[in-house]
Amino acid sequence: MALQLKQAQRSKAYLKLGMSAPSGGGKTLGALLIAYGLMKRKYPNEPEDVLWGKIAIVDTENRSGELYVNKEVANIVIGTYNAVTLDPPFSADKYTSAIDLCAEHAIEVCIIDSTTHLWSGEGGLLELQNAAAKRSGNSYTAWRDITPQHNRFVEAILQTPMHVIATMRSKQEYVQEKSSEGKTTVRKLGLEPEQRKGMEYEFTTFFEVNAEHEAFGAKDRTSLFDQKTFKITPKVGMELMNWLEGGTSETPVVLATEVMPVDKEAAVTSVKGDLVDMIRSMGGSSNEALMSLIKRYAPNGNVNTISNVEELGNLRSELVDFKTSLNTETVDATEASVETV
Repeated sequence: MALQLKQAQRSKAYLKLGMSAPSGGGKTLGALLIAYGLMKRKYPNEPEDVLWGKIAIVDTENRSGELYVNKEVANIVIGTYNAVTLDPPFSADKYTSAIDLCAEHAIEVCIIDSTTHLWSGEGGLLELQNAAAKRSGNSYTAWRDITPQHNRFVEAILQTPMHVIATMRSKQEYVQEKSSEGKTTVRKLGLEPEQRKGMEYEFTTFFEVNAEHEAFGAKDRTSLFDQKTFKITPKVGMELMNWLEGGTSETPVVLATEVMPVDKEAAVTSVKGDLVDMIRSMGGSSNEALMSLIKRYAPNGNVNTISNVEELGNLRSELVDFKTSLNTETVDATEASVETV
Protein backbone atom coordinates (compact mmCIF):
# COMPACT_ATOMS: atom_id res chain seq x y z
CA MET A 1 0.00 0.00 0.00
CA ALA A 2 1.37 3.41 -0.96
CA LEU A 3 2.42 5.75 1.83
CA GLN A 4 0.39 8.91 2.30
CA LEU A 5 1.23 12.30 3.77
CA LYS A 6 -1.94 13.65 5.36
CA GLN A 7 -3.05 16.26 7.82
CA ALA A 8 -3.00 14.97 11.40
CA GLN A 9 -6.31 14.83 13.21
CA ARG A 10 -7.77 13.19 16.31
CA SER A 11 -10.25 10.66 15.00
CA LYS A 12 -12.88 8.77 16.95
CA ALA A 13 -11.20 5.80 18.59
CA TYR A 14 -11.67 2.65 20.63
CA LEU A 15 -10.46 2.59 24.22
CA LYS A 16 -7.47 0.38 24.96
CA LEU A 17 -7.21 0.49 28.75
CA GLY A 18 -4.78 -1.43 30.94
CA MET A 19 -5.33 -1.93 34.68
CA SER A 20 -3.08 -3.53 37.27
CA ALA A 21 -3.93 -4.31 40.89
CA PRO A 22 -2.76 -6.62 43.67
CA SER A 23 -4.93 -9.57 44.58
CA GLY A 24 -8.15 -8.20 46.05
CA GLY A 25 -7.52 -4.71 44.69
CA GLY A 26 -10.77 -4.68 42.72
CA LYS A 27 -9.54 -4.72 39.13
CA THR A 28 -12.42 -6.92 37.89
CA LEU A 29 -15.14 -4.82 39.51
CA GLY A 30 -13.42 -1.62 38.43
CA ALA A 31 -13.24 -2.85 34.84
CA LEU A 32 -16.96 -3.69 34.87
CA LEU A 33 -17.88 -0.23 36.21
CA ILE A 34 -15.76 1.50 33.55
CA ALA A 35 -17.27 -0.69 30.82
CA TYR A 36 -20.77 0.17 32.03
CA GLY A 37 -19.91 3.88 32.06
CA LEU A 38 -18.65 3.67 28.47
CA MET A 39 -21.94 2.16 27.30
CA LYS A 40 -24.10 4.41 29.46
CA ARG A 41 -22.57 7.50 27.87
CA LYS A 42 -22.79 6.10 24.34
CA TYR A 43 -26.38 4.83 24.70
CA PRO A 44 -27.99 7.03 27.37
CA ASN A 45 -31.55 6.02 26.44
CA GLU A 46 -31.04 2.26 26.25
CA PRO A 47 -32.36 0.03 29.07
CA GLU A 48 -29.88 -1.44 31.54
CA ASP A 49 -30.07 -5.00 30.19
CA VAL A 50 -29.09 -3.75 26.71
CA LEU A 51 -26.09 -1.85 28.09
CA TRP A 52 -24.77 -4.83 30.05
CA GLY A 53 -25.41 -7.07 27.05
CA LYS A 54 -22.79 -5.10 25.11
CA ILE A 55 -20.08 -6.09 27.64
CA ALA A 56 -18.13 -9.36 27.82
CA ILE A 57 -15.45 -10.60 30.17
CA VAL A 58 -12.75 -13.06 29.10
CA ASP A 59 -12.33 -14.88 32.41
CA THR A 60 -9.13 -16.73 33.34
CA GLU A 61 -9.83 -16.67 37.09
CA ASN A 62 -11.85 -19.88 37.38
CA ARG A 63 -15.17 -18.11 36.57
CA SER A 64 -14.70 -15.53 39.33
CA GLY A 65 -15.39 -12.84 36.76
CA GLU A 66 -19.04 -13.90 36.72
CA LEU A 67 -19.55 -13.46 40.48
CA TYR A 68 -20.56 -9.80 40.14
CA VAL A 69 -23.81 -10.40 38.22
CA ASN A 70 -26.73 -8.76 40.09
CA LYS A 71 -24.38 -7.34 42.73
CA GLU A 72 -25.18 -3.81 43.91
CA VAL A 73 -22.22 -1.45 44.08
CA ALA A 74 -22.59 2.24 44.97
CA ASN A 75 -26.29 2.22 44.08
CA ILE A 76 -25.60 0.48 40.77
CA VAL A 77 -26.91 -3.01 40.14
CA ILE A 78 -24.51 -4.87 37.88
CA GLY A 79 -26.60 -6.55 35.21
CA THR A 80 -26.11 -9.69 33.15
CA TYR A 81 -23.02 -9.34 31.01
CA ASN A 82 -21.39 -11.98 28.82
CA ALA A 83 -18.44 -14.24 29.59
CA VAL A 84 -15.85 -16.35 27.79
CA THR A 85 -14.09 -18.80 30.11
CA LEU A 86 -10.46 -19.68 29.42
CA ASP A 87 -8.97 -22.78 31.02
CA PRO A 88 -5.31 -23.85 31.18
CA PRO A 89 -3.08 -23.98 29.26
CA PHE A 90 -3.23 -20.20 28.82
CA SER A 91 -1.89 -19.87 25.29
CA ALA A 92 -1.75 -16.64 23.30
CA ASP A 93 -3.97 -18.23 20.63
CA LYS A 94 -6.73 -18.80 23.20
CA TYR A 95 -6.68 -15.14 24.16
CA THR A 96 -6.72 -13.87 20.58
CA SER A 97 -9.52 -16.30 19.67
CA ALA A 98 -11.57 -15.01 22.61
CA ILE A 99 -11.06 -11.41 21.47
CA ASP A 100 -12.09 -12.34 17.91
CA LEU A 101 -15.17 -14.20 19.21
CA CYS A 102 -16.35 -11.12 21.09
CA ALA A 103 -15.77 -8.81 18.14
CA GLU A 104 -17.60 -11.15 15.74
CA HIS A 105 -20.70 -11.16 17.99
CA ALA A 106 -21.07 -7.37 18.32
CA ILE A 107 -19.59 -7.06 21.81
CA GLU A 108 -18.54 -3.44 22.27
CA VAL A 109 -16.45 -3.71 25.45
CA CYS A 110 -14.21 -6.72 26.02
CA ILE A 111 -12.64 -7.11 29.49
CA ILE A 112 -9.66 -9.46 29.56
CA ASP A 113 -9.36 -10.63 33.17
CA SER A 114 -6.54 -11.25 33.42
CA THR A 115 -3.58 -11.08 31.06
CA THR A 116 -1.24 -12.27 33.82
CA HIS A 117 -2.17 -15.91 33.15
CA LEU A 118 -0.92 -15.54 29.58
CA TRP A 119 2.43 -14.46 30.98
CA SER A 120 2.99 -16.51 34.13
CA GLY A 121 0.06 -18.94 34.32
CA GLU A 122 -0.07 -22.62 33.49
CA GLY A 123 0.97 -23.08 29.87
CA GLY A 124 1.73 -19.36 29.65
CA LEU A 125 4.61 -17.70 27.84
CA LEU A 126 7.10 -17.88 30.69
CA GLU A 127 6.49 -21.61 31.05
CA LEU A 128 6.96 -22.09 27.30
CA GLN A 129 10.14 -20.03 27.36
CA ASN A 130 11.59 -22.04 30.25
CA ALA A 131 10.85 -25.30 28.43
CA ALA A 132 12.47 -23.99 25.24
CA ALA A 133 15.52 -22.82 27.18
CA LYS A 134 15.97 -26.26 28.72
CA ARG A 135 15.81 -27.89 25.28
CA SER A 136 18.23 -25.50 23.62
CA GLY A 137 20.42 -24.66 26.58
CA ASN A 138 20.14 -20.97 25.67
CA SER A 139 17.69 -18.80 27.61
CA TYR A 140 18.12 -15.80 25.31
CA THR A 141 17.37 -17.55 22.00
CA ALA A 142 14.42 -19.33 23.62
CA TRP A 143 12.50 -16.02 23.33
CA ARG A 144 12.68 -16.25 19.54
CA ASP A 145 9.43 -18.24 19.32
CA ILE A 146 7.78 -16.73 22.40
CA THR A 147 8.01 -13.04 21.56
CA PRO A 148 5.96 -13.32 18.32
CA GLN A 149 3.14 -15.00 20.28
CA HIS A 150 3.01 -12.11 22.74
CA ASN A 151 3.17 -9.61 19.88
CA ARG A 152 0.16 -11.25 18.19
CA PHE A 153 -1.80 -10.96 21.44
CA VAL A 154 -0.93 -7.25 21.80
CA GLU A 155 -1.84 -6.61 18.15
CA ALA A 156 -5.23 -8.28 18.68
CA ILE A 157 -5.93 -5.88 21.55
CA LEU A 158 -4.81 -2.80 19.65
CA GLN A 159 -6.18 -3.54 16.18
CA THR A 160 -9.58 -5.09 16.97
CA PRO A 161 -12.35 -2.47 16.45
CA MET A 162 -13.70 -2.81 19.98
CA HIS A 163 -13.09 -1.22 23.38
CA VAL A 164 -10.70 -3.44 25.35
CA ILE A 165 -9.94 -3.32 29.08
CA ALA A 166 -7.04 -5.61 29.97
CA THR A 167 -6.36 -6.33 33.62
CA MET A 168 -3.22 -7.78 35.16
CA ARG A 169 -2.11 -8.64 38.65
CA SER A 170 0.56 -6.55 40.29
CA LYS A 171 3.09 -7.34 42.96
CA GLN A 172 5.42 -5.32 45.14
CA GLU A 173 8.76 -4.83 43.47
CA TYR A 174 11.92 -4.56 45.55
CA VAL A 175 15.54 -3.75 44.83
CA GLN A 176 18.65 -4.51 46.86
CA GLU A 177 21.05 -1.63 47.32
CA LYS A 178 24.42 -1.28 49.02
CA SER A 179 25.18 1.74 51.14
CA SER A 180 28.50 3.54 51.20
CA GLU A 181 29.32 1.50 54.31
CA GLY A 182 28.79 -1.72 52.39
CA LYS A 183 25.51 -2.61 54.06
CA THR A 184 22.78 -4.18 51.92
CA THR A 185 19.34 -2.63 52.18
CA VAL A 186 16.04 -3.49 50.48
CA ARG A 187 14.04 -0.65 48.99
CA LYS A 188 10.45 -0.77 47.70
CA LEU A 189 10.02 0.42 44.11
CA GLY A 190 6.23 0.19 43.96
CA LEU A 191 3.76 -2.14 42.29
CA GLU A 192 4.94 -3.96 39.18
CA PRO A 193 2.42 -5.56 36.72
CA GLU A 194 2.84 -9.32 36.33
CA GLN A 195 3.18 -9.11 32.58
CA ARG A 196 5.96 -8.60 30.09
CA LYS A 197 8.01 -5.57 31.03
CA GLY A 198 6.77 -2.44 29.26
CA MET A 199 3.31 -3.89 28.56
CA GLU A 200 1.67 -0.85 30.18
CA TYR A 201 3.00 1.41 27.41
CA GLU A 202 0.92 -0.41 24.77
CA PHE A 203 -2.35 1.10 26.05
CA THR A 204 -4.07 4.44 25.52
CA THR A 205 -4.49 4.68 29.28
CA PHE A 206 -3.09 2.66 32.17
CA PHE A 207 -4.44 2.65 35.74
CA GLU A 208 -2.59 1.29 38.75
CA VAL A 209 -5.04 0.22 41.47
CA ASN A 210 -3.79 -0.26 45.03
CA ALA A 211 -5.03 -2.49 47.85
CA GLU A 212 -7.27 0.36 49.09
CA HIS A 213 -9.09 0.33 45.72
CA GLU A 214 -7.63 3.70 44.70
CA ALA A 215 -6.65 4.12 41.06
CA PHE A 216 -3.72 6.15 39.81
CA GLY A 217 -3.40 7.33 36.21
CA ALA A 218 0.14 6.12 35.55
CA LYS A 219 -0.15 6.83 31.83
CA ASP A 220 -3.01 8.54 30.04
CA ARG A 221 -2.95 9.87 26.49
CA THR A 222 -6.38 11.40 27.04
CA SER A 223 -4.92 13.55 29.88
CA LEU A 224 -8.16 13.07 31.81
CA PHE A 225 -6.60 11.01 34.62
CA ASP A 226 -2.87 11.43 34.05
CA GLN A 227 -0.97 11.42 37.38
CA LYS A 228 -4.25 11.65 39.33
CA THR A 229 -5.52 9.42 42.14
CA PHE A 230 -9.25 8.63 42.14
CA LYS A 231 -11.94 6.05 42.88
CA ILE A 232 -13.24 4.02 39.98
CA THR A 233 -16.93 4.59 39.25
CA PRO A 234 -18.98 4.52 36.04
CA LYS A 235 -18.20 8.22 35.71
CA VAL A 236 -14.64 7.28 34.72
CA GLY A 237 -15.98 5.32 31.75
CA MET A 238 -18.35 8.12 30.82
CA GLU A 239 -15.55 10.68 30.77
CA LEU A 240 -13.39 8.40 28.65
CA MET A 241 -16.24 7.87 26.17
CA ASN A 242 -16.73 11.64 25.90
CA TRP A 243 -13.09 11.95 24.91
CA LEU A 244 -13.21 9.00 22.47
CA GLU A 245 -16.34 10.33 20.76
CA GLY A 246 -14.88 13.84 20.64
CA GLY A 247 -12.66 12.91 17.72
CA THR A 248 -13.71 13.47 14.13
CA SER A 249 -15.09 10.84 11.77
CA GLU A 250 -14.07 12.85 8.70
CA THR A 251 -11.58 11.36 6.23
CA PRO A 252 -8.20 13.07 6.71
CA VAL A 253 -6.95 15.41 3.98
CA VAL A 254 -4.26 13.66 1.92
CA LEU A 255 -1.47 16.01 0.89
CA ALA A 256 0.64 13.55 -1.11
CA THR A 257 0.77 9.87 -2.02
CA GLU A 258 3.93 7.85 -2.52
CA VAL A 259 4.66 6.94 -6.12
CA MET A 260 5.08 3.19 -6.08
CA PRO A 261 7.98 1.75 -8.13
CA VAL A 262 6.92 -0.27 -11.13
CA ASP A 263 7.46 -4.02 -10.95
CA LYS A 264 9.44 -4.36 -14.19
CA GLU A 265 9.30 -8.14 -14.29
CA ALA A 266 5.52 -8.16 -13.90
CA ALA A 267 5.18 -5.44 -16.54
CA VAL A 268 7.29 -7.40 -19.05
CA THR A 269 5.27 -10.55 -18.42
CA SER A 270 2.05 -8.61 -18.99
CA VAL A 271 3.29 -7.14 -22.29
CA LYS A 272 4.36 -10.58 -23.53
CA GLY A 273 0.91 -11.94 -22.71
CA ASP A 274 -0.71 -9.15 -24.71
CA LEU A 275 1.60 -9.84 -27.68
CA VAL A 276 0.77 -13.56 -27.68
CA ASP A 277 -2.97 -12.76 -27.71
CA MET A 278 -2.53 -10.32 -30.60
CA ILE A 279 -0.49 -12.83 -32.62
CA ARG A 280 -3.10 -15.57 -32.15
CA SER A 281 -5.89 -13.25 -33.25
CA MET A 282 -4.02 -12.63 -36.53
CA GLY A 283 -3.50 -16.30 -37.39
CA GLY A 284 -0.29 -17.04 -35.50
CA SER A 285 2.34 -19.20 -37.26
CA SER A 286 0.04 -19.76 -40.26
CA ASN A 287 0.40 -16.09 -41.21
CA GLU A 288 3.77 -15.92 -42.99
CA ALA A 289 3.89 -12.12 -43.19
CA LEU A 290 3.16 -11.91 -39.48
CA MET A 291 5.88 -14.43 -38.59
CA SER A 292 8.36 -12.58 -40.77
CA LEU A 293 7.69 -9.44 -38.74
CA ILE A 294 8.05 -11.27 -35.42
CA LYS A 295 11.32 -12.95 -36.42
CA ARG A 296 12.98 -9.56 -36.83
CA TYR A 297 12.77 -9.35 -33.01
CA ALA A 298 12.75 -13.06 -32.07
CA PRO A 299 14.53 -15.23 -34.66
CA ASN A 300 12.82 -18.37 -33.35
CA GLY A 301 9.39 -16.73 -33.66
CA ASN A 302 8.70 -16.91 -29.89
CA VAL A 303 8.07 -13.47 -28.36
CA ASN A 304 8.62 -14.90 -24.85
CA THR A 305 12.35 -15.04 -25.60
CA ILE A 306 12.53 -11.24 -25.96
CA SER A 307 13.93 -9.69 -22.77
CA ASN A 308 14.55 -6.13 -23.93
CA VAL A 309 11.65 -3.91 -22.81
CA GLU A 310 12.23 -1.41 -25.61
CA GLU A 311 12.14 -4.15 -28.27
CA LEU A 312 8.88 -5.50 -26.81
CA GLY A 313 7.38 -2.01 -27.07
CA ASN A 314 8.52 -1.59 -30.66
CA LEU A 315 7.16 -5.00 -31.64
CA ARG A 316 3.85 -4.18 -30.04
CA SER A 317 3.60 -0.95 -32.07
CA GLU A 318 4.39 -2.81 -35.30
CA LEU A 319 1.83 -5.53 -34.51
CA VAL A 320 -0.84 -2.89 -33.94
CA ASP A 321 -0.03 -1.35 -37.34
CA PHE A 322 0.03 -4.83 -38.92
CA LYS A 323 -3.39 -5.67 -37.48
CA THR A 324 -4.77 -2.34 -38.73
CA SER A 325 -3.52 -3.09 -42.24
CA LEU A 326 -5.10 -6.54 -42.11
CA ASN A 327 -8.44 -5.03 -41.16
CA THR A 328 -8.16 -2.48 -43.98
CA GLU A 329 -7.40 -5.21 -46.53
CA THR A 330 -10.40 -7.21 -45.29
CA VAL A 331 -12.71 -4.21 -45.66
CA ASP A 332 -11.39 -3.43 -49.18
CA ALA A 333 -11.89 -7.04 -50.26
CA THR A 334 -15.44 -7.04 -48.91
CA GLU A 335 -16.33 -3.82 -50.70
CA ALA A 336 -14.85 -5.14 -53.98
CA SER A 337 -16.93 -8.29 -53.80
CA VAL A 338 -20.06 -6.23 -53.15
CA GLU A 339 -19.36 -4.03 -56.19
CA THR A 340 -18.87 -7.13 -58.38
CA VAL A 341 -22.26 -8.46 -57.33
